Amino acid sequence: MYYQSTRGHQDKITGSQAVIKGMSEDGGLFVPQKFPQLSWENVRGKAYPELVKIILSLYFPEFTEDQLNRIVRHYNKKFTNEFAPVRSFGKRSFLELYHGPTASFKDMALTVLAEIVSVSHEVNNLASDILVLVATSGDTGSAALHGFAGQEHAHINVFYPTNGVSEIQMRQMEAVNQPGAVTYAIEGNFDDAQKTVKELFSDSAIKALASDKKINIMTANSINIARLISQIAYYFYSYDQLVNTGVIKAGESIDIAVPTGNFGDILAGIYAKQMGLPIEGAICASNSNNVLTDFFYTGVYNTNRDFVKTYSPSMDILISSNLERFLHLISSGNSQMIKEAYSALNQTGQFTWSEGFPEYLQADFSNDEQTLQGIQEVFVTDKYLIDPHTAVAYQASKLSTRHCLVVSTASPYKFVDPVLQAIQLETSGTLQEKIYRLAEVTGTTIPESIVAIANADIQPKHIIDKTEIKDRVKELLEKR
Repeated sequence: MYYQSTRGHQDKITGSQAVIKGMSEDGGLFVPQKFPQLSWENVRGKAYPELVKIILSLYFPEFTEDQLNRIVRHYNKKFTNEFAPVRSFGKRSFLELYHGPTASFKDMALTVLAEIVSVSHEVNNLASDILVLVATSGDTGSAALHGFAGQEHAHINVFYPTNGVSEIQMRQMEAVNQPGAVTYAIEGNFDDAQKTVKELFSDSAIKALASDKKINIMTANSINIARLISQIAYYFYSYDQLVNTGVIKAGESIDIAVPTGNFGDILAGIYAKQMGLPIEGAICASNSNNVLTDFFYTGVYNTNRDFVKTYSPSMDILISSNLERFLHLISSGNSQMIKEAYSALNQTGQFTWSEGFPEYLQADFSNDEQTLQGIQEVFVTDKYLIDPHTAVAYQASKLSTRHCLVVSTASPYKFVDPVLQAIQLETSGTLQEKIYRLAEVTGTTIPESIVAIANADIQPKHIIDKTEIKDRVKELLEKR
Protein backbone atom coordinates (compact mmCIF):
# COMPACT_ATOMS: atom_id res chain seq x y z
CA MET A 1 0.00 0.00 0.00
CA TYR A 2 1.49 3.29 -1.14
CA TYR A 3 0.46 6.94 -1.01
CA GLN A 4 0.92 9.94 -3.27
CA SER A 5 0.37 13.69 -3.11
CA THR A 6 -2.83 15.13 -4.53
CA ARG A 7 -0.60 17.54 -6.44
CA GLY A 8 1.70 14.90 -7.91
CA HIS A 9 5.05 15.73 -6.33
CA GLN A 10 5.48 12.58 -4.26
CA ASP A 11 4.86 9.45 -6.32
CA LYS A 12 5.25 6.66 -3.83
CA ILE A 13 5.64 6.62 -0.06
CA THR A 14 4.33 4.28 2.62
CA GLY A 15 1.46 5.10 4.93
CA SER A 16 3.72 5.52 7.94
CA GLN A 17 5.89 7.96 5.98
CA ALA A 18 2.76 9.90 4.99
CA VAL A 19 1.75 10.09 8.66
CA ILE A 20 5.14 11.49 9.65
CA LYS A 21 5.25 14.03 6.82
CA GLY A 22 1.67 15.18 7.30
CA MET A 23 1.69 17.13 4.04
CA SER A 24 3.66 16.86 0.83
CA GLU A 25 6.38 19.37 -0.01
CA ASP A 26 4.23 20.65 -2.88
CA GLY A 27 1.41 21.61 -0.50
CA GLY A 28 -0.71 18.63 -1.46
CA LEU A 29 -2.29 16.04 0.81
CA PHE A 30 -1.45 12.37 0.84
CA VAL A 31 -3.98 9.88 -0.54
CA PRO A 32 -3.85 6.10 -1.01
CA GLN A 33 -2.99 4.99 -4.54
CA LYS A 34 -5.75 2.37 -4.32
CA PHE A 35 -8.55 1.38 -1.97
CA PRO A 36 -8.39 -2.01 -0.28
CA GLN A 37 -11.66 -3.91 -0.45
CA LEU A 38 -13.44 -5.03 2.71
CA SER A 39 -16.78 -6.79 2.85
CA TRP A 40 -18.84 -5.65 5.83
CA GLU A 41 -19.87 -9.30 6.24
CA ASN A 42 -16.25 -10.18 7.05
CA VAL A 43 -16.25 -7.81 10.02
CA ARG A 44 -19.75 -8.55 11.35
CA GLY A 45 -19.91 -8.53 15.13
CA LYS A 46 -16.41 -7.15 15.57
CA ALA A 47 -15.76 -4.97 18.60
CA TYR A 48 -14.92 -1.42 17.62
CA PRO A 49 -11.19 -1.59 18.53
CA GLU A 50 -10.84 -4.82 16.53
CA LEU A 51 -12.55 -3.23 13.52
CA VAL A 52 -10.19 -0.24 13.64
CA LYS A 53 -7.28 -2.68 13.83
CA ILE A 54 -8.45 -4.47 10.68
CA ILE A 55 -8.83 -1.25 8.71
CA LEU A 56 -5.47 0.12 9.87
CA SER A 57 -3.81 -3.15 8.83
CA LEU A 58 -5.14 -2.69 5.29
CA TYR A 59 -3.81 0.85 4.96
CA PHE A 60 -0.62 0.37 6.99
CA PRO A 61 0.59 -3.16 6.14
CA GLU A 62 4.01 -2.27 7.54
CA PHE A 63 2.54 -2.23 11.08
CA THR A 64 3.00 -5.48 13.00
CA GLU A 65 0.27 -7.25 14.95
CA ASP A 66 1.82 -6.09 18.21
CA GLN A 67 2.01 -2.49 17.00
CA LEU A 68 -1.63 -2.56 15.91
CA ASN A 69 -2.65 -3.91 19.31
CA ARG A 70 -0.73 -1.09 21.00
CA ILE A 71 -2.62 1.43 18.89
CA VAL A 72 -6.18 0.22 19.47
CA ARG A 73 -5.79 -0.52 23.18
CA HIS A 74 -6.24 3.22 23.77
CA TYR A 75 -9.95 2.87 22.98
CA ASN A 76 -10.50 0.67 26.01
CA LYS A 77 -8.50 3.13 28.12
CA LYS A 78 -10.43 6.25 27.11
CA PHE A 79 -13.95 5.06 26.24
CA THR A 80 -15.79 3.91 29.35
CA ASN A 81 -19.12 2.79 27.88
CA GLU A 82 -20.30 2.66 24.27
CA PHE A 83 -18.02 3.43 21.34
CA ALA A 84 -20.40 4.52 18.57
CA PRO A 85 -24.02 3.53 19.22
CA VAL A 86 -26.76 3.98 16.63
CA ARG A 87 -30.22 5.30 17.57
CA SER A 88 -32.92 4.66 14.97
CA PHE A 89 -36.23 6.42 14.35
CA GLY A 90 -38.14 5.20 11.30
CA LYS A 91 -36.23 5.86 8.08
CA ARG A 92 -33.48 7.75 9.87
CA SER A 93 -30.73 6.71 12.30
CA PHE A 94 -28.25 8.77 14.30
CA LEU A 95 -24.66 7.59 14.69
CA GLU A 96 -23.48 8.90 18.06
CA LEU A 97 -19.77 9.67 17.87
CA TYR A 98 -19.49 11.61 21.11
CA HIS A 99 -18.87 9.00 23.79
CA GLY A 100 -15.13 9.62 24.06
CA PRO A 101 -13.13 11.74 26.53
CA THR A 102 -14.05 15.12 24.98
CA ALA A 103 -17.61 14.29 23.84
CA SER A 104 -17.02 14.82 20.12
CA PHE A 105 -16.39 12.65 17.07
CA LYS A 106 -12.78 13.83 16.98
CA ASP A 107 -12.06 11.37 19.81
CA MET A 108 -12.72 8.47 17.45
CA ALA A 109 -9.48 9.14 15.56
CA LEU A 110 -7.42 11.25 17.95
CA THR A 111 -7.60 8.64 20.70
CA VAL A 112 -5.24 6.50 18.61
CA LEU A 113 -3.38 9.10 16.52
CA ALA A 114 -0.55 9.65 19.01
CA GLU A 115 0.23 5.92 19.05
CA ILE A 116 -0.03 5.73 15.24
CA VAL A 117 2.54 8.52 15.06
CA SER A 118 4.78 6.75 17.57
CA VAL A 119 4.58 3.47 15.66
CA SER A 120 5.24 5.27 12.36
CA HIS A 121 8.46 6.69 13.79
CA GLU A 122 9.37 3.26 15.10
CA VAL A 123 8.80 1.59 11.71
CA ASN A 124 10.97 4.20 9.98
CA ASN A 125 13.72 4.11 12.64
CA LEU A 126 13.22 7.75 13.60
CA ALA A 127 13.88 8.92 17.13
CA SER A 128 13.17 12.65 16.88
CA ASP A 129 10.86 14.59 19.16
CA ILE A 130 7.47 15.54 17.75
CA LEU A 131 5.86 18.97 17.59
CA VAL A 132 2.15 18.66 16.84
CA LEU A 133 0.51 21.79 15.41
CA VAL A 134 -3.27 22.00 15.54
CA ALA A 135 -5.59 24.61 14.09
CA THR A 136 -9.06 24.03 15.48
CA SER A 137 -12.59 25.33 15.27
CA GLY A 138 -13.19 23.69 18.64
CA ASP A 139 -13.37 19.91 18.88
CA THR A 140 -10.07 18.88 17.28
CA GLY A 141 -8.11 20.97 19.78
CA SER A 142 -9.43 19.33 22.93
CA ALA A 143 -9.34 15.82 21.44
CA ALA A 144 -5.75 16.30 20.21
CA LEU A 145 -4.67 17.63 23.58
CA HIS A 146 -6.14 14.59 25.31
CA GLY A 147 -4.46 12.33 22.77
CA PHE A 148 -0.97 13.87 22.79
CA ALA A 149 -0.52 15.78 26.06
CA GLY A 150 1.81 14.01 28.44
CA GLN A 151 3.18 11.73 25.72
CA GLU A 152 6.93 11.25 25.92
CA HIS A 153 8.86 13.20 23.24
CA ALA A 154 5.66 14.96 22.09
CA HIS A 155 4.86 18.67 22.25
CA ILE A 156 1.57 20.13 21.07
CA ASN A 157 0.51 23.67 20.16
CA VAL A 158 -3.20 24.32 19.63
CA PHE A 159 -4.56 27.48 17.97
CA TYR A 160 -8.28 28.30 18.16
CA PRO A 161 -10.33 31.45 17.32
CA THR A 162 -11.00 33.53 20.44
CA ASN A 163 -14.67 34.10 19.68
CA GLY A 164 -15.23 31.11 17.43
CA VAL A 165 -15.74 28.21 19.85
CA SER A 166 -18.32 27.37 22.49
CA GLU A 167 -17.60 27.97 26.18
CA ILE A 168 -17.35 24.23 26.80
CA GLN A 169 -14.91 23.82 23.90
CA MET A 170 -12.72 26.63 25.26
CA ARG A 171 -12.77 25.17 28.77
CA GLN A 172 -11.87 21.69 27.53
CA MET A 173 -8.80 23.01 25.73
CA GLU A 174 -7.64 25.42 28.41
CA ALA A 175 -8.16 22.89 31.21
CA VAL A 176 -5.39 20.64 29.87
CA ASN A 177 -2.33 21.23 32.03
CA GLN A 178 0.40 18.89 30.84
CA PRO A 179 4.09 19.40 30.04
CA GLY A 180 4.61 20.24 26.38
CA ALA A 181 1.00 21.31 25.76
CA VAL A 182 0.28 24.97 24.98
CA THR A 183 -3.03 26.43 23.84
CA TYR A 184 -3.39 29.79 22.07
CA ALA A 185 -6.57 31.76 21.48
CA ILE A 186 -6.07 33.78 18.29
CA GLU A 187 -7.64 37.04 17.21
CA GLY A 188 -8.90 35.67 13.91
CA ASN A 189 -10.99 32.80 12.59
CA PHE A 190 -10.31 29.11 12.00
CA ASP A 191 -9.31 29.63 8.38
CA ASP A 192 -6.62 32.10 9.51
CA ALA A 193 -5.17 29.49 11.86
CA GLN A 194 -5.42 26.60 9.41
CA LYS A 195 -3.83 28.57 6.58
CA THR A 196 -0.83 29.55 8.73
CA VAL A 197 -0.35 26.05 10.13
CA LYS A 198 -0.40 24.55 6.62
CA GLU A 199 2.12 27.14 5.43
CA LEU A 200 4.52 26.23 8.25
CA PHE A 201 4.96 22.76 6.76
CA SER A 202 6.58 24.25 3.67
CA ASP A 203 8.32 27.17 5.42
CA SER A 204 12.05 26.69 4.73
CA ALA A 205 13.20 28.56 7.86
CA ILE A 206 10.89 26.60 10.18
CA LYS A 207 11.82 23.31 8.51
CA ALA A 208 15.55 24.06 8.84
CA LEU A 209 15.19 25.03 12.51
CA ALA A 210 13.17 21.89 13.27
CA SER A 211 15.73 19.73 11.48
CA ASP A 212 18.56 21.32 13.44
CA LYS A 213 16.73 20.63 16.71
CA LYS A 214 15.85 17.08 15.60
CA ILE A 215 12.14 17.79 15.90
CA ASN A 216 9.57 16.45 13.46
CA ILE A 217 6.68 18.86 12.88
CA MET A 218 3.35 17.20 12.16
CA THR A 219 -0.34 17.93 12.39
CA ALA A 220 -3.25 16.30 14.18
CA ASN A 221 -5.73 17.99 11.84
CA SER A 222 -7.59 15.85 9.32
CA ILE A 223 -5.03 16.78 6.67
CA ASN A 224 -3.02 13.96 8.31
CA ILE A 225 -4.03 10.78 6.50
CA ALA A 226 -4.06 8.72 9.72
CA ARG A 227 -7.01 10.79 10.98
CA LEU A 228 -9.02 10.06 7.88
CA ILE A 229 -8.29 6.34 7.75
CA SER A 230 -9.15 5.86 11.43
CA GLN A 231 -12.57 7.42 10.81
CA ILE A 232 -13.51 4.89 8.12
CA ALA A 233 -14.12 2.30 10.84
CA TYR A 234 -17.26 3.82 12.31
CA TYR A 235 -19.10 3.62 9.00
CA PHE A 236 -18.55 -0.15 8.86
CA TYR A 237 -19.40 -0.41 12.55
CA SER A 238 -22.67 1.50 12.20
CA TYR A 239 -23.76 -0.46 9.13
CA ASP A 240 -23.28 -3.68 11.09
CA GLN A 241 -25.46 -2.27 13.89
CA LEU A 242 -28.21 -1.31 11.44
CA VAL A 243 -28.31 -4.86 10.06
CA ASN A 244 -28.07 -6.55 13.46
CA THR A 245 -30.99 -4.55 14.86
CA GLY A 246 -33.16 -5.23 11.82
CA VAL A 247 -33.32 -1.58 10.78
CA ILE A 248 -32.07 -2.52 7.30
CA LYS A 249 -31.61 -5.80 5.45
CA ALA A 250 -28.15 -7.28 4.90
CA GLY A 251 -26.63 -5.69 1.81
CA GLU A 252 -29.22 -2.90 1.66
CA SER A 253 -27.81 0.45 0.56
CA ILE A 254 -28.03 3.46 2.84
CA ASP A 255 -27.37 7.18 2.58
CA ILE A 256 -25.22 9.17 4.97
CA ALA A 257 -25.80 12.79 5.98
CA VAL A 258 -22.74 14.41 7.50
CA PRO A 259 -22.24 17.86 9.07
CA THR A 260 -19.33 19.18 7.08
CA GLY A 261 -16.66 21.80 7.60
CA ASN A 262 -13.25 20.47 6.62
CA PHE A 263 -14.78 17.59 4.60
CA GLY A 264 -12.90 14.89 6.53
CA ASP A 265 -15.84 13.14 8.19
CA ILE A 266 -17.87 12.79 5.01
CA LEU A 267 -14.77 11.80 3.03
CA ALA A 268 -14.16 8.91 5.44
CA GLY A 269 -17.65 7.71 4.53
CA ILE A 270 -16.89 8.08 0.83
CA TYR A 271 -13.66 6.11 1.34
CA ALA A 272 -15.74 3.39 3.06
CA LYS A 273 -17.97 3.40 -0.02
CA GLN A 274 -14.89 2.96 -2.23
CA MET A 275 -13.93 -0.04 -0.08
CA GLY A 276 -17.26 -1.72 -0.77
CA LEU A 277 -19.55 -0.65 2.07
CA PRO A 278 -23.15 -0.32 0.73
CA ILE A 279 -23.36 3.47 0.96
CA GLU A 280 -25.43 4.81 -1.92
CA GLY A 281 -25.58 8.55 -1.32
CA ALA A 282 -23.48 11.02 0.66
CA ILE A 283 -25.17 14.26 1.72
CA CYS A 284 -22.84 17.15 2.55
CA ALA A 285 -24.52 19.32 5.19
CA SER A 286 -23.27 22.87 5.76
CA ASN A 287 -24.29 25.82 7.92
CA SER A 288 -24.49 29.44 6.74
CA ASN A 289 -20.83 29.23 5.71
CA ASN A 290 -22.21 27.34 2.73
CA VAL A 291 -19.22 27.50 0.39
CA LEU A 292 -19.43 23.73 -0.18
CA THR A 293 -23.15 23.73 -0.97
CA ASP A 294 -22.64 26.48 -3.52
CA PHE A 295 -19.65 24.65 -4.98
CA PHE A 296 -21.50 21.40 -5.54
CA TYR A 297 -24.37 23.24 -7.24
CA THR A 298 -22.35 25.70 -9.35
CA GLY A 299 -18.85 24.26 -9.71
CA VAL A 300 -17.40 27.51 -8.35
CA TYR A 301 -15.54 27.37 -5.04
CA ASN A 302 -15.58 30.96 -3.82
CA THR A 303 -14.22 31.99 -0.41
CA ASN A 304 -14.65 35.69 -1.18
CA ARG A 305 -17.64 36.05 1.11
CA ASP A 306 -18.45 37.07 4.65
CA PHE A 307 -17.42 34.65 7.38
CA VAL A 308 -20.48 33.86 9.52
CA LYS A 309 -20.34 32.87 13.19
CA THR A 310 -23.05 30.30 13.77
CA TYR A 311 -24.55 27.99 16.40
CA SER A 312 -22.48 25.19 14.83
CA PRO A 313 -18.99 26.70 15.21
CA SER A 314 -17.03 23.56 14.34
CA MET A 315 -18.33 24.04 10.79
CA ASP A 316 -17.53 27.74 10.58
CA ILE A 317 -14.99 27.15 7.83
CA LEU A 318 -14.58 28.58 4.33
CA ILE A 319 -11.46 26.69 3.22
CA SER A 320 -12.29 23.00 3.37
CA SER A 321 -8.97 21.12 3.35
CA ASN A 322 -10.12 17.58 2.62
CA LEU A 323 -12.10 18.69 -0.41
CA GLU A 324 -8.77 18.47 -2.26
CA ARG A 325 -8.64 14.73 -1.58
CA PHE A 326 -12.19 14.32 -2.87
CA LEU A 327 -11.43 16.20 -6.08
CA HIS A 328 -8.35 14.04 -6.59
CA LEU A 329 -10.57 10.97 -6.20
CA ILE A 330 -13.30 12.01 -8.63
CA SER A 331 -10.81 13.29 -11.23
CA SER A 332 -9.08 9.88 -11.28
CA GLY A 333 -5.95 11.37 -9.75
CA ASN A 334 -5.55 14.36 -12.08
CA SER A 335 -2.83 16.13 -10.08
CA GLN A 336 -2.37 18.88 -12.65
CA MET A 337 -6.01 19.87 -12.37
CA ILE A 338 -5.71 19.92 -8.58
CA LYS A 339 -2.58 22.08 -8.69
CA GLU A 340 -4.23 24.60 -11.02
CA ALA A 341 -7.38 24.77 -8.89
CA TYR A 342 -5.54 25.36 -5.63
CA SER A 343 -3.11 27.80 -7.19
CA ALA A 344 -6.13 29.85 -8.28
CA LEU A 345 -7.67 29.53 -4.81
CA ASN A 346 -4.47 30.78 -3.21
CA GLN A 347 -4.18 33.73 -5.59
CA THR A 348 -7.80 34.79 -6.06
CA GLY A 349 -9.80 33.08 -3.30
CA GLN A 350 -11.76 30.97 -5.76
CA PHE A 351 -11.57 28.36 -8.50
CA THR A 352 -13.90 26.74 -11.01
CA TRP A 353 -14.28 22.98 -11.30
CA SER A 354 -15.57 22.02 -14.72
CA GLU A 355 -15.50 18.23 -14.35
CA GLY A 356 -18.80 17.88 -12.51
CA PHE A 357 -19.55 15.70 -9.49
CA PRO A 358 -20.70 12.11 -8.97
CA GLU A 359 -24.44 11.49 -8.73
CA TYR A 360 -24.08 10.01 -5.26
CA LEU A 361 -23.13 13.39 -3.79
CA GLN A 362 -25.82 15.82 -2.63
CA ALA A 363 -25.50 19.03 -0.64
CA ASP A 364 -27.68 21.32 1.47
CA PHE A 365 -27.26 23.94 4.18
CA SER A 366 -29.15 25.32 7.16
CA ASN A 367 -28.99 28.75 8.75
CA ASP A 368 -29.18 29.17 12.53
CA GLU A 369 -32.98 29.39 12.55
CA GLN A 370 -33.28 26.14 10.60
CA THR A 371 -30.69 24.55 12.89
CA LEU A 372 -32.77 25.37 15.98
CA GLN A 373 -35.87 24.08 14.20
CA GLY A 374 -34.07 20.80 13.57
CA ILE A 375 -33.16 20.36 17.24
CA GLN A 376 -36.73 21.11 18.30
CA GLU A 377 -38.27 18.86 15.65
CA VAL A 378 -36.22 15.82 16.62
CA PHE A 379 -36.81 16.41 20.34
CA VAL A 380 -40.57 16.79 19.96
CA THR A 381 -41.02 13.96 17.46
CA ASP A 382 -38.55 11.38 18.75
CA LYS A 383 -37.81 12.57 22.32
CA TYR A 384 -34.17 12.59 21.23
CA LEU A 385 -31.66 15.39 21.87
CA ILE A 386 -29.13 16.48 19.24
CA ASP A 387 -26.55 19.26 19.01
CA PRO A 388 -26.54 22.04 16.37
CA HIS A 389 -24.06 20.29 14.04
CA THR A 390 -26.17 17.15 14.04
CA ALA A 391 -29.26 19.29 13.45
CA VAL A 392 -27.67 20.68 10.28
CA ALA A 393 -27.13 17.11 9.06
CA TYR A 394 -30.65 16.14 10.11
CA GLN A 395 -32.16 18.90 7.99
CA ALA A 396 -30.03 17.85 5.02
CA SER A 397 -31.01 14.20 5.49
CA LYS A 398 -34.48 15.13 4.25
CA LEU A 399 -32.97 14.91 0.75
CA SER A 400 -32.60 11.15 1.20
CA THR A 401 -35.07 8.69 -0.32
CA ARG A 402 -33.73 5.59 1.51
CA HIS A 403 -32.62 4.82 5.05
CA CYS A 404 -30.30 7.62 6.08
CA LEU A 405 -27.55 7.52 8.69
CA VAL A 406 -27.15 10.97 10.24
CA VAL A 407 -23.69 11.41 11.70
CA SER A 408 -24.00 12.96 15.16
CA THR A 409 -20.68 14.62 15.83
CA ALA A 410 -20.97 16.15 19.31
CA SER A 411 -22.85 15.93 22.57
CA PRO A 412 -25.64 18.52 22.85
CA TYR A 413 -24.06 19.54 26.16
CA LYS A 414 -21.09 21.04 24.33
CA PHE A 415 -23.46 23.63 22.83
CA VAL A 416 -25.90 24.06 25.66
CA ASP A 417 -27.10 27.61 24.85
CA PRO A 418 -28.55 26.98 21.37
CA VAL A 419 -29.92 23.60 22.48
CA LEU A 420 -31.77 25.21 25.41
CA GLN A 421 -33.04 27.91 23.08
CA ALA A 422 -34.22 25.36 20.53
CA ILE A 423 -36.35 23.44 23.02
CA GLN A 424 -37.60 26.70 24.55
CA LEU A 425 -35.86 26.55 27.91
CA GLU A 426 -34.32 29.44 29.86
CA THR A 427 -30.75 30.22 28.72
CA SER A 428 -29.69 32.41 31.65
CA GLY A 429 -27.45 31.41 34.53
CA THR A 430 -24.01 29.91 34.94
CA LEU A 431 -22.74 27.18 32.68
CA GLN A 432 -23.26 24.64 35.45
CA GLU A 433 -26.85 25.77 35.98
CA LYS A 434 -27.58 25.53 32.26
CA ILE A 435 -26.26 22.01 31.75
CA TYR A 436 -28.12 20.71 34.80
CA ARG A 437 -31.30 22.43 33.61
CA LEU A 438 -30.96 20.69 30.25
CA ALA A 439 -30.37 17.32 31.92
CA GLU A 440 -33.33 17.67 34.28
CA VAL A 441 -35.85 18.62 31.61
CA THR A 442 -34.69 16.20 28.91
CA GLY A 443 -33.73 13.23 31.08
CA THR A 444 -30.39 12.93 29.31
CA THR A 445 -27.00 12.30 30.88
CA ILE A 446 -24.29 14.94 31.10
CA PRO A 447 -20.90 13.62 29.89
CA GLU A 448 -18.48 13.28 32.80
CA SER A 449 -15.85 15.35 31.00
CA ILE A 450 -18.26 18.29 30.85
CA VAL A 451 -19.37 17.97 34.48
CA ALA A 452 -15.72 18.18 35.53
CA ILE A 453 -15.11 21.59 33.95
CA ALA A 454 -18.53 23.22 34.17
CA ASN A 455 -17.97 24.96 37.49
CA ALA A 456 -14.24 25.67 37.24
CA ASP A 457 -12.78 29.12 36.63
CA ILE A 458 -11.12 28.57 33.26
CA GLN A 459 -10.05 31.36 30.90
CA PRO A 460 -7.74 31.58 27.87
CA LYS A 461 -4.10 31.65 29.03
CA HIS A 462 -2.53 33.01 25.84
CA ILE A 463 -4.32 35.38 23.48
CA ILE A 464 -2.35 36.29 20.35
CA ASP A 465 -2.93 37.89 16.98
CA LYS A 466 -3.18 35.54 14.00
CA THR A 467 0.06 37.03 12.66
CA GLU A 468 1.95 35.77 15.73
CA ILE A 469 1.41 32.04 15.13
CA LYS A 470 4.65 31.51 13.22
CA ASP A 471 6.64 33.46 15.82
CA ARG A 472 5.29 31.34 18.67
CA VAL A 473 6.19 28.12 16.87
CA LYS A 474 9.65 29.50 16.10
CA GLU A 475 10.15 30.46 19.76
CA LEU A 476 9.24 26.97 20.91
CA LEU A 477 11.67 25.37 18.45
CA GLU A 478 14.48 27.73 19.46
CA LYS A 479 14.05 26.83 23.14
CA ARG A 480 14.44 23.09 22.53
